[in-house]
Amino acid sequence: MSFDGMFTHAMVNELNQNLRGGRISKIQQPFANELILTVRSNRKNRQLLLSAHPSYARVQITDQPFANPAKPSTFVMSLRKYITSAIVQDFHQLNNDRVVMIDLSAKNELGDIHDYTLITEIMARHSNIFLVSKETGKIVDLIKRVSPENNSYRGLLPGDDYKLPPAQNKVNPFATSETGTGLSASDLRAKFEGIGLDTSKELAEFLAAGHNLADFTDLYQNQIHPNTAKSNDKNKLGFFPISFTNTTTEVTTYSSLSELLDNFYLDKARLDRIEQQTKSITHRLDIILKKDKSKIKKLNQQLKKTDVMSKYNLYGELLTTYMSKIKHGSSSITLTNYYNNEDVTIKLNPEYSPSMNAQSYYKKYRKLQNSIPHINEQLEITTNEVNYLESVLASLEYVDIEDVDGIVEELISSGYIKKKRKNARKKRKKKIGENFQTTNGIEITVGKNNLENDQLTMKLAQKNHYWFHVKNIPGSHVILKTSTPDEDSITQAAVIAAYYSKARDSSKVPVDYVQIKHIRKPNGAKPGYVIFEGQKTILVDPDRKLVESLKEN
Repeated sequence: MSFDGMFTHAMVNELNQNLRGGRISKIQQPFANELILTVRSNRKNRQLLLSAHPSYARVQITDQPFANPAKPSTFVMSLRKYITSAIVQDFHQLNNDRVVMIDLSAKNELGDIHDYTLITEIMARHSNIFLVSKETGKIVDLIKRVSPENNSYRGLLPGDDYKLPPAQNKVNPFATSETGTGLSASDLRAKFEGIGLDTSKELAEFLAAGHNLADFTDLYQNQIHPNTAKSNDKNKLGFFPISFTNTTTEVTTYSSLSELLDNFYLDKARLDRIEQQTKSITHRLDIILKKDKSKIKKLNQQLKKTDVMSKYNLYGELLTTYMSKIKHGSSSITLTNYYNNEDVTIKLNPEYSPSMNAQSYYKKYRKLQNSIPHINEQLEITTNEVNYLESVLASLEYVDIEDVDGIVEELISSGYIKKKRKNARKKRKKKIGENFQTTNGIEITVGKNNLENDQLTMKLAQKNHYWFHVKNIPGSHVILKTSTPDEDSITQAAVIAAYYSKARDSSKVPVDYVQIKHIRKPNGAKPGYVIFEGQKTILVDPDRKLVESLKEN
């Protein structure tokens, strides 16, 4: 299900229940398309996320951590000027459209009260967030400014009159006496406002079972049941505010719509934010990887050419042994191979003497023989670099946004990117790894980049502690801090190792585990690379809920 008008209706009700009457205490814009308002309500601070992301636009309360950028954007500066300490009067929806309006009341520097509306329009790539003055109807500022040349319908710049998005001229399902009986899913979408594809399918089945539209809208008012579910037809996972009993198979339920969205968008939004921060870095690493893989291909081709090496040595031997039989000026000669008594035809250079022909084959043999150590050395170096870079790129798929700086630091220390010049500031002492605790009280630490992996495994862990890592797949080093682990703790550490790896979305993931004393790091090896022996292997399924439950606060 998408964030359609029906879901918006349910979300607006949830926001009013939790935030109406609250005071805005903090305003942040952690990413280009997302705004975080910290609202103090019922003696609690809650984070209200307003997103104008082209793919994940939404409005919700979030528990996810966000870092405050060092330099606030122009939009944030405008919001701080006008609505810091504003009172949230009400959340409401434009009919049943995906437009959420927040009525705010704020005092200016002189103590005069002014009213504003903070409007979030959820419209895919046209999504936007506006601060509009209620007194003048003009846009104070907006998160995405659009010049008149690119938008002829309405002004999208500060100072323009705010104009609502184009009307769809559809019926609001929450404000009609129509029953909807007999309409197909496509007819329902065409007639009623804010009904998405998944909602229309469920509603069509609901009506066919003898219910009416009012019964369906009543569920959105009184029987909210946040869940993720798989569609029966496409088996695609979606999120739903009520139970779609006719068209889906329920997977997981949540206590609120906001908790549902936090979990549903956790990886999608995290990967998108990481991509925004590391786009130039990953592009550079991809170029290096492409060159390395091409180099490995060429080195293997060179190595394959050395297969003829033994043949050249044999030709040199035979020509030296039967030199008296070779006539000067011959272009070839057939001789008996005294190792297997088979005839061998050898090409000759007519301009060379018999001795020179023999020496020519010996020279080819020695050249290939001498090239093998160099080729093997380059193959090992290049293959190790490919494995290392793939592990770095893989780590960006499962680390949190706050761990990106550690990966950047790792790439700087490894010489892959240059350090940017910044004003000298005192570095804060960073915590190494992320801590967990098994249900039996044993501590687990997870490395979030290869530098941390090295420190945890080779320096901080005790020799009798246990080390976990997914088998033959890039992933974090996981340390189980005990010499006598129980089966539950082994399984939980393995689940964490599988979750913090490129196999996060797989099932039956093999995880190796062994005591630290059986691990060593070769001289000159890339960060994170170790070799080990005597390991055992366990198959586990990555389980986000279990991992989150074991995480230490």
